Amino acid sequence: MSDADGTGRADGTGRHDGAGRAAGFVGRGSELRQLLAGVDDADARRSTTVLLGGEAGVGKSRLIREFVRAATARDPRIHVLSGGCVNLGEGVVPYAPLIDALRRLVRERGAEHLTRYGGPAFAEIDKLLAGFTSTGRAEGPAAETNSQTRVFGAVLQLLDHLGRDAPTVLIFEDLHWADASTLDLVSYLVQAQTDERVLLLFSFRSPVPQQHPLWTVMAEPSFRRRVRQIEVPAFTEDELGQFLGGPAGDPEFLRRCFELSDGNPLFAEELVAGGVLHDLELKALPRTLADTMVLLLEQLDEDATEVLRVAAAAGRTVGHDLLAAVCELDRRALNGALRRCVKGRVLVVDQTDDDTYTFRHALMREAVLEDLLPGERRHLHEAIAEALSAYPGLSLVDGPTAAADLAHHWFEARRRPEALRSAVAAAVAAERVRAFRVAQKQYSRVLTLWGQVDDAERQAGLPHDRVLSAAAEAARWAGDLNGALELLTRAIGEVGGTADPGRAGELLERLGSYRWEAGDLELSHAAYKDADSRLSGLPPTAVAARVVAALATVMVQAGRYTEGLDQAVRAIGLARSVGARAEEGRALNTAGTALTMLERPEEGVPNLEAAVKIAREVDHLEDLHRAYGNLTIALEHAGRLAEAANVAREELARVAALGLRRTKGADVLANNASSALVQLGRWDEARAMLSAVLRGREVPQTRYPRLTLAEIDVAQGRFDEARALLTSVQAVAGLKGDPRLLGPLYGCFAELAIWERDLDAAGAAVTAGLGALDGTENSVSLLRLCATGLRAAADALVRAADLGEPTPQSAGQRVAELVACATVEPAPPAGSERGTWLRLCHAERDRAARAGTAERWTEIAEAWAALDRPYLAAYAHWRAAETWAAARRPADAAAAAREAHRTAERLGAAPLLAGVTATAANWRLDLAEPAPAAGSAPASQVPHQRDPWGLTPQEWRVLRELTRGKTNRQIAEALSIQVSTAGVHVSNIIRKLGVDNRGMAAAVATRTQLFTD
Repeated sequence: MSDADGTGRADGTGRHDGAGRAAGFVGRGSELRQLLAGVDDADARRSTTVLLGGEAGVGKSRLIREFVRAATARDPRIHVLSGGCVNLGEGVVPYAPLIDALRRLVRERGAEHLTRYGGPAFAEIDKLLAGFTSTGRAEGPAAETNSQTRVFGAVLQLLDHLGRDAPTVLIFEDLHWADASTLDLVSYLVQAQTDERVLLLFSFRSPVPQQHPLWTVMAEPSFRRRVRQIEVPAFTEDELGQFLGGPAGDPEFLRRCFELSDGNPLFAEELVAGGVLHDLELKALPRTLADTMVLLLEQLDEDATEVLRVAAAAGRTVGHDLLAAVCELDRRALNGALRRCVKGRVLVVDQTDDDTYTFRHALMREAVLEDLLPGERRHLHEAIAEALSAYPGLSLVDGPTAAADLAHHWFEARRRPEALRSAVAAAVAAERVRAFRVAQKQYSRVLTLWGQVDDAERQAGLPHDRVLSAAAEAARWAGDLNGALELLTRAIGEVGGTADPGRAGELLERLGSYRWEAGDLELSHAAYKDADSRLSGLPPTAVAARVVAALATVMVQAGRYTEGLDQAVRAIGLARSVGARAEEGRALNTAGTALTMLERPEEGVPNLEAAVKIAREVDHLEDLHRAYGNLTIALEHAGRLAEAANVAREELARVAALGLRRTKGADVLANNASSALVQLGRWDEARAMLSAVLRGREVPQTRYPRLTLAEIDVAQGRFDEARALLTSVQAVAGLKGDPRLLGPLYGCFAELAIWERDLDAAGAAVTAGLGALDGTENSVSLLRLCATGLRAAADALVRAADLGEPTPQSAGQRVAELVACATVEPAPPAGSERGTWLRLCHAERDRAARAGTAERWTEIAEAWAALDRPYLAAYAHWRAAETWAAARRPADAAAAAREAHRTAERLGAAPLLAGVTATAANWRLDLAEPAPAAGSAPASQVPHQRDPWGLTPQEWRVLRELTRGKTNRQIAEALSIQVSTAGVHVSNIIRKLGVDNRGMAAAVATRTQLFTD
């Protein structure tokens, strides 16, 4: 527990490094800005008072310290007087925070500082408060009849004198412990302020009871008008995760900590330090928290304590009618007991339902439960279960939550048959509304009770293997994939020796799916094959169709798209023959993916959209996730990057709303959105999404997100971080069957090695990648790897020539091999992604032979820009700058270098930026942006703030020319680009604007007044 202020108060906004040490400041940005604004007001002679409220442990003291640090960093002249009130019970020290503040300032700055800047008022206060600057303890103010008035006046005068030199901040902490004299001083200072350069900051523990003296001061209308109140809130769950650091990497741990602590940082610290959060049931509170709660509970009488016991057994929130039904108190006694619980700040009346009570803190309820004897606990739960069974209307909730509550009470009452039946009902009800965590817990309870109940199968209404498989499915969707695999394996073991191969095939198909989600592709494929074997010879069924579709997916994952398509078509026919609508959608999904990868997106995307529609229609969650995941891949492959990112993010938001953020489907969507964003140059957005996915997750389940993040790290020069990510992915077993991952993985290793100038390692990585792609039909990955290998070979040959060394024969031979490898049939269209990778291969080949032309590199840059790939376009502009410079065309070289430099700087692509800068230095190229020519549209004037379509800067320029009625050839001449590139830009604009032709695109731009010339 941190105690950085030396007062014994733990505060709650320092981020922890996993060992209990504060390592930063979390949240509170709005509150900090408001406090700093108060200093600005004071500096402008607008005296300001801020009341800073918040419950104990929420972090008021930490916020004040951070405020003082920030304020003095901005203006070191600021005078800060800070003191705290002390809880001494009856032993009150008048003006304790004032004395504390003055003593601290004397210790820090010396008495001469106050004498110099405080004027005569300092001496007056010193005399009135009995020499607080001495080493002896002050006993209080001098015994003069008018001493209080003189103290008040002297303090105000002191603040005024200090304010003449610089803004002054007076801080009193813990005003709820203030003595009467201090409260009178606070009231006086607030109402006597005029134009002093002073900020008064008073913190207090809220809520303040009405009978408290501070409440009386704060309720005064003249006081209220002159103060600004800021309430420090508890942490959100995300903020609590940042605060706790390492321990919060486990999302279940964090969720439990948040629920129990209510986001209170002090409570969270104590729960973590006490090591109690890993237990499913909280057996005992940490001693420090238990003592805090007991202090609040000991003030209550026996009737109030009885009410709290029933309320605690019922839950965090309880209705009045249920209390009345279970408590053995008459109406008058019950109402009186409840009133005392509310006044004692243990229960609060629900703001949305005045017939409902809630424990002020979850930990108060835990303290009451901890105090119950075992027999008392069972009796209370039994009484509550019987009341809820007899009168369901007593429950505050309905549906799955009510069923789960009833199951809980029967279980705690040890009424096992009723507990088993109600747990099954609760699990099924929870599944219907996608409350999978609840379902998982209830099925776990069913399995625990199974051996304790006679004739459990009859009581439960289903056999044990069905319970196991249902529990596995709930665990899988709850994010506990390892638990799901263990339960499903048990279910398979129970049916393995039976005469029901159909049931065995069904379970094995599920096992294949779970293994795929766990990242174990080889075992996943084996499970699917085993399922197919079990089902062979049986009549066609929906399960058989799903297994055939799964085997088709295996082929597509292996890069065997033609075979996969044939198998998927067979699965579609089989599903339709048995009327299996869900399985038909699953097979259409696989067929659409195969078609897209075979460069037939005009057929593939509609198939995938049909798969999405069917999955929604039959409400099949797994198929919906898979269909959306593959649809975003298809859109990306078709060059519709912005659409791919948007579709993935929209579906991811829906998945998160269902509480399924930690599932494989959510991971796929997040990675696919990030992959598109990376290519679009929106790296910060991608990094944020990927970091959230990786937090607390195992490597096999996050292979693709790790690779995508590594690609960003390589491009931004975070080489050590990239290497760690890539190595972790490479170490995962069973990757052989996933060439779609292995090709980019080795390509990323190669690019990392190129930037580190280890060209031999780059070549080896490319060789390994090409080996992984051997026998597949993934032409994009193949061409990308070849381009990377040719780049490394060209770098080696250029370096040798520059150093006057012999030409490496291996590099020359490598160029020939890679060029041959990069030959694809049929030849891809020039403006496509495949076509641009192929052109890049040829350009690198020419660079290796010193035969490249700047025009070719410029065309490649324009092609990448037309495909919304700014990083790759910047790389090509860099090579164009080198080639222009070597051809003694400095103006063209400088223009290309500036284009590359501008993009690399915006992206934070440090290695590329360094390369461009070095080229500019070597050839003395001016990277400064020239003034725009008359009538041109510089990038800085492109109206991105009014862009709902996601147009690139070059597309904006093309759109401007379209509004002027120009043809593609005229646009190409005006913008110095190829006619084909202009045509690609026009096609992209028409698609993004959602119109049918160029004339309509121009009309949209004109109607919305995007351009003023």
